[in-house]
Amino acid sequence: MIKASVLGSGSRGNAAYLQVDDRQYLFDCGFTKKQTIKRLAMIGKKLEDIEKIFITHDHKDHCAPWILKENRVPGSLPKNIRQFPLSHDKECVGYTITDNAGNKAIIAMDTGCISEEALKHFFYASMVLIETNYDVEMLINSPYPTVLQERIASNTGHLRAECAAEVVGMVAWPGLKYVCALHLSSTCINPVLARFELESVVDRHACEVVISEQGKPTQLMTVM
Repeated sequence: MIKASVLGSGSRGNAAYLQVDDRQYLFDCGFTKKQTIKRLAMIGKKLEDIEKIFITHDHKDHCAPWILKENRVPGSLPKNIRQFPLSHDKECVGYTITDNAGNKAIIAMDTGCISEEALKHFFYASMVLIETNYDVEMLINSPYPTVLQERIASNTGHLRAECAAEVVGMVAWPGLKYVCALHLSSTCINPVLARFELESVVDRHACEVVISEQGKPTQLMTVM
C-alpha cells in the first residue's frame, strides 16, 4: 500500500508525505517545523511518526534548516526507495518508491527536462508526482526579467506543463491511478490549464489528476 499527500508545493515551500506499507516518510520539506506539523495534522498524521525525510536538492524551498539541524536526512536509502538523476541548477534527484505489493510511486520535484535515463523509472508506476511548473506563453508574457525567464525555461530550470504531460502520456497504462502536478508557478501557469494538459493524456485510463497547491495539502492518494 502507498498513501501520498503533497503537503504543499511551490516557490514558498515543498513537501510530500508518503506512507509505504507501515512506514511513513517525507520527501522534501521546505516548511518550518511548526508549519510541517500543522500540515501533517490536516491529513491526520504526526511528525513524530515520520521515520525519515528524503531531500531532492538543497534549495531552501525543499530543505528547511531545521531538518539538517535535527539530522532528519538519512545517510542511506531503504531497499524500497531508489534515486534517479534530474536536471536542475543544483544537484537534484527524483525518487522511486515501491511497496511490498509492487505498487510504485514516482516523485520528480524540480527539473528542466526528463532525460531518457530518468524516464525509464516512470514506466509501470501506480502514482506519478511530477513538476508542472509553467506554460510557455504565460512565461513569455510574465513580468519576470528575460534572464529569469531563460533560467526557468532551460534544461536545468523547471518543467513546463506540456513536457510533464508528454512524459505522463508516454508512461500511462491501466495501472496508473494518480498523477499529481507539483510546483505550479503562481505567475506562469493556470491550475485549470495544468489539469487540462495532464487529463488529456490519461483520458483512456481510470486515472485521477490531482493539482497540488501552495497553501494546503492535497487529498490522500491511495494505491493498494
